[in-house]
Amino acid sequence: MFKDQFFDHLYKASKYWFLSLILNFLKAPDYLPADRRQYIFVCNVLSILFAVLAIALDMVLYLIFGWGPTLKLILLLAFLFFGIILLNKTGFDNAGRLLFCLVPVVLTMVITVYGKILQPLQSYIIYFDSRFILLVTTILPAIVFEFHEKIKIGVCILLSFLALMLFDPIHNALGVGYYQSGHTVRSYYYINYITFIAFTGLLSGIFVLKWRDHVASNRLRLMVKGKADMNQELINRNRELQSLTEEMEVQNEEMLQQQEELQTSHELLASANKLIGEQQEKLQVYNHELESLVKQKSADLIHTNEELIKSNNELRQFSFTVSHNLRGPVARLLGLTNLVKYSTNPEEINNLTQFIHQSASELDSILTDLSRIIDIRNELYRVREKIALMEEWEKTLLLIGERLDRNTVTVNFERAPYIFGIRPMVQSILYNLLSNAIKYRSPERPHRIEVRTFSEVPGQIIFEIKDNGLGIDLATQRDNIFKLYKRFHHHVAGKGMGLYLVKSQLEIMNGRIEVESEPDKGARFRLFFPIPEDVARQVFFENESAQLYYDAHINNTAIIWKRSVTSEEYHKVFEVMLQTIRTYNTPGWIADLRDQGVISPEDQKWFIANVLKSAAENGLKRIGTVGFTDPVRADYYKRMIAVTGDFGIELKVFNSIEAAVAWMKGFA
Repeated sequence: MFKDQFFDHLYKASKYWFLSLILNFLKAPDYLPADRRQYIFVCNVLSILFAVLAIALDMVLYLIFGWGPTLKLILLLAFLFFGIILLNKTGFDNAGRLLFCLVPVVLTMVITVYGKILQPLQSYIIYFDSRFILLVTTILPAIVFEFHEKIKIGVCILLSFLALMLFDPIHNALGVGYYQSGHTVRSYYYINYITFIAFTGLLSGIFVLKWRDHVASNRLRLMVKGKADMNQELINRNRELQSLTEEMEVQNEEMLQQQEELQTSHELLASANKLIGEQQEKLQVYNHELESLVKQKSADLIHTNEELIKSNNELRQFSFTVSHNLRGPVARLLGLTNLVKYSTNPEEINNLTQFIHQSASELDSILTDLSRIIDIRNELYRVREKIALMEEWEKTLLLIGERLDRNTVTVNFERAPYIFGIRPMVQSILYNLLSNAIKYRSPERPHRIEVRTFSEVPGQIIFEIKDNGLGIDLATQRDNIFKLYKRFHHHVAGKGMGLYLVKSQLEIMNGRIEVESEPDKGARFRLFFPIPEDVARQVFFENESAQLYYDAHINNTAIIWKRSVTSEEYHKVFEVMLQTIRTYNTPGWIADLRDQGVISPEDQKWFIANVLKSAAENGLKRIGTVGFTDPVRADYYKRMIAVTGDFGIELKVFNSIEAAVAWMKGFA
């Protein structure tokens, strides 16, 4: 067994030794540049491989067809490949590499033509196999030449290309063409197109790979140079470190002497570091809180600044509107009153009085319009109701009345039946848009209005109204279309407030409006209604004693008491709550009384007489309470139970807000 293992190791060692001997023989001379030696080595390896393959091919052909003249040429090709290795070893590498690329092309053409001359009745296959060998020779220049040796590469590739393209002309010239040899397949010349395409594709791939190899080689060369520079730098640094080490050895003795003193100082430093660490932790917590506060204040400041800019712009426009629209009626009133003062004719005074009344009515109308503009900025309009568009649309149609033929309107709210907004404003928007579509219809064609809702992105509902009316020239009026008292068709009565109110009310609801229109081609308005992030808890009032919020899912107002409240705080919170119920007519009301404290009998009576009665008149039907049956509120609870039924209000007590909400959902 030991003898078998010994001979096995000996065989492996001899095999590796023989392989190493062959590789050393194929290496290029050391005096040549490193990059060229690489290509010469590849040329030598492929030469010996091709020589072996040529000899093997010779043997296969001999066994199949017997000895023939072409076998001599193939054998000559094998010896030429061995000769190329000798040329490369002796320093004639340019000639050797050129022969490596050119000899296969030339001898392939010679062998294929010579074989057909000697044996003209061979199979048609021999007109195809040589082309494959010629295609392979296209690769050889890219393997054995560097990228910058473009002339040598071009010469070799050109020869391969000429051999492929002149393959049939040469055979025909020598009388051994495909059809001259008796073959009759009509599509034979189609192989030339295939060969050209294959050559082009192969050449393109070779060029790309060669270029990438060139780029990679340059990059590698730079990396090697950089590494050499780094090595030299490391050597210099090592010398400096050695010098420093010697100096440190001298200083080490001094440091040893100071070690005892440092040990004592270390204990003091450890104590100080512990204290500093504790202070740093406190400082980090403080910095984190400060950063959060700064971010919050910055966000609040940015929001406030945006609101100030917006309010300033609105104030400018409002100021302009007041000065512009009030000046005329006031001037007429002053002039007419002066005329009345100096007139003695009763008939003239009567006429002047009528003019004064007309100017006063006009002034009252303008003041009413301005009052509406101010009202839509009320802070209460911060909550968003869940609004069924079809219900509001039907209300709008009732307001429009007989001015509209319903057969001319197409409505589709199926894709987005609900929006979240302020109901009075939504109603006003729908009315103004539909009213404009009716007023400014074209007399030249049947009136058509298309209304639809849809959603293109999450968190946003789009309301679109389109008509085929008179349209607006946006090229000249785009900047004026949403301004106050701007009108574009003066043959129809109007004030120029509709689109201004639509845009203002939409912006109050954080929405926006887009318009597309051309003269005499109608108009398309798109209104973008955002969906609030938390529609179930829209806080519209909060102080230290209570929080008021609106739940759009169940159309309820809720009040959360935070602590025991004073009589003044109690009155203030319920005044806000009552204003909300009057504005939104919410049928439900949830109250968390657990932290409210004790309410005096006087305040209880005030609540029942002023708040509860008015809330019932404005649509309140249900009250869900939490903590109302606590002993501290026993009298209050009895008093409420006694009167809620008279007001038509159902009162229930729950253990949690969630239970009260679940009860309210049954009526939503």
